[in-house]
Amino acid sequence: MTIHIGTAPDAWGVWYAQDPRQTPWERYLDEVARAGYGWTELGPWGYLPTDRTELEEALTSRNLALCGAAVVHPLAQPDAQDTLFTRLAPLCETLVATRTPWLLLMDDSDVYATREGRISDHDTWQRMMRVITETGRMVSQTYGLRLLLHPHVGTAIETEEDIVRLMSDTPEEYVELCYDFGHHAYTGADAMAFMRKYASRIPYYHFKNLDETIHARAMADGTPFMEVFQNGVMCELDKGILDFGAVVSFLKERNFEGFGVVEQDMYPCPPEKPFPIALHNRTVLRQLGL
Repeated sequence: MTIHIGTAPDAWGVWYAQDPRQTPWERYLDEVARAGYGWTELGPWGYLPTDRTELEEALTSRNLALCGAAVVHPLAQPDAQDTLFTRLAPLCETLVATRTPWLLLMDDSDVYATREGRISDHDTWQRMMRVITETGRMVSQTYGLRLLLHPHVGTAIETEEDIVRLMSDTPEEYVELCYDFGHHAYTGADAMAFMRKYASRIPYYHFKNLDETIHARAMADGTPFMEVFQNGVMCELDKGILDFGAVVSFLKERNFEGFGVVEQDMYPCPPEKPFPIALHNRTVLRQLGL
């Protein structure tokens, strides 16, 4: 069993390539290394250096490596495949150059979704599935990479029903899951049960927990999810409704080989906030044997 523990710029409140409210990338990498992580996701394209020599030097000088990179794209747009493929070329080339196998794809088509976050139109859904499948095929055949679809609150692939439908409508050889415990629990589904049932399709996890009190109040009040995230609904791994001791035990039982990436959605946040949280989460996982 080999479970690599990484983190991501998201855990430092980074959602955009440039934003004055975000932690500068040099400080981010310094704090990732100080907190005890050996891996990081790339974050929004343009946040970390896009020059590959500069990027590799920034990582290796801190004993870090990339574990994956995410791209957020409106997959329901009629021209989604063309616009996505154009964006992916420099990103995929960077992943190849840094020997990073995982490309994470997340939808950004909330304007096409119903209030519950699901695509109601059959033709639109099927077009999305073709885009996702062809993206997986392209990154595999052209770059030797593996595609992970990342379900996410507030997008067209959000609920457990959406995810199961996605898995049914896309080939496993080209489309696997980046499974995010916090986002799955946010929708009201049983995140632990899903992990156990569909583990064969999950080579890559986002470790994240959910504050039950904040979540319940937000659901009762109908608070928009972005505001709920800013209120701290995603919490430290040992302080939410999910039992990460049980998660780790399950992964060990399966002899899991892959990544657990610690995230904690909290954009925007003051620059001094992320490091103590990241350090605490890394300590929690060490105490669980990771």
